[in-house]
Amino acid sequence: MVISSLLGLALWSAGANAPATVEVPAAPPAEAVRDEQRDFDFEIGSWMTEVRVLRNPLSGKPPVWAEYRGTSIVKALMDGRANMVELSVAGPAGKIEGVSLRLYDPARHMWSLNFASLRDGALTPPVHGGFGAYGRGTFYGKDRLGDRPIEVRFEITQVSADEARFEQAFSADDGVTWEVNWVAIDRRMKPVAALPADLAEAVAAHNRATVAKDIAALGALVTDDYLLVNSDATTQDKRSYLADFEKPDFRIEPFAIEQPVARVDGDTAMTGGVMTLRWTLNGRHESRRLRVAHMWVRQGGSWRIAYTQLTRVPV
Repeated sequence: MVISSLLGLALWSAGANAPATVEVPAAPPAEAVRDEQRDFDFEIGSWMTEVRVLRNPLSGKPPVWAEYRGTSIVKALMDGRANMVELSVAGPAGKIEGVSLRLYDPARHMWSLNFASLRDGALTPPVHGGFGAYGRGTFYGKDRLGDRPIEVRFEITQVSADEARFEQAFSADDGVTWEVNWVAIDRRMKPVAALPADLAEAVAAHNRATVAKDIAALGALVTDDYLLVNSDATTQDKRSYLADFEKPDFRIEPFAIEQPVARVDGDTAMTGGVMTLRWTLNGRHESRRLRVAHMWVRQGGSWRIAYTQLTRVPV
C-alpha cells in the first residue's frame, strides 16, 4: 500500500497526462571469450633470459642463490595447440639446458607444462593450470625434493609485450607456505637490420671460432693490423690476440649477443651488442658483462674485423 501511494504521488507530480517512462540500464557488453589455446602466443619468439636459482630450497638455511644468463627460444607447435621452449643459460655455477613442452587440453581448459633437463633427459612431473584475465598464469603440481613430497607452484606473468616473468615455488606443508626457488626474466630480442649474407656468415664464423679456439679461422677473420681494446683499456694486436687462444687452459664459453646492433656502409660495417663473457684462464673462472663493437672491412671480397672495442657494463 505504501509503495502504491508513493508511485501514484510521483506520477501526479509529473503530470496526470504524462506517460510514465522507466529508464532501463543498458546491458553491459558481452565479455569477449578468450581463446585459451592462444594463451602462450605472446611468448613465441626469441628472448634473452636472466635466471636466479635457489640452490638450497626448503633447507631452513640462509638462501644461496646462483645467477645465469642466456636465451629462451619459444616455438609454436601443431597450429598453436602446443609450444616448446628451448632454454640455455650459464653462469659461474654451471649451465642449465632443457626443453619445456606445453600442451593444451581443450576438454579441461587446462595447460600442462612438462620440463626435461638435458643433463639427464628425464621429465619432471608436470604442473597444470591456466591463465586468468590479467595475463597471469598459475600452475600446480606435485614432486619430490629428495625423499620429501612437495607441492610445486609455477607462475607466469606477461609484464609487457616484450617482457615476461616466471616464478617457481615449493611447499612442504600442502600449500600453507611457499618458498620461491626460481625467478626468470625474459626480454624479447629486438630485430636488427638484416646483414648481407656474406657478412652474417662472417659474424657467425667468428663466434664459432672464438668458442672452438679455431686459431686458423680467427686469423683469417681479422685484419693484419687488427686492434683489440679491452675493457681495462689495454690493447692487443693480432699476434697478441691469437696468442691468448694458444694457451692450453684458455677457453671462452658459448655466449649470446643481447641488444644487437648493426650498421653497413659499403665495404665497412659495425656489429655488436651486450654480452656476458665467461672464460677460464690459469685455472680461474672469470665472468664479465660487456658491450662489444666490431668494426668490419671487406678486403679481397671477404669481411674481416679491423677493430674491436670492449666496454665494461655495470651490473
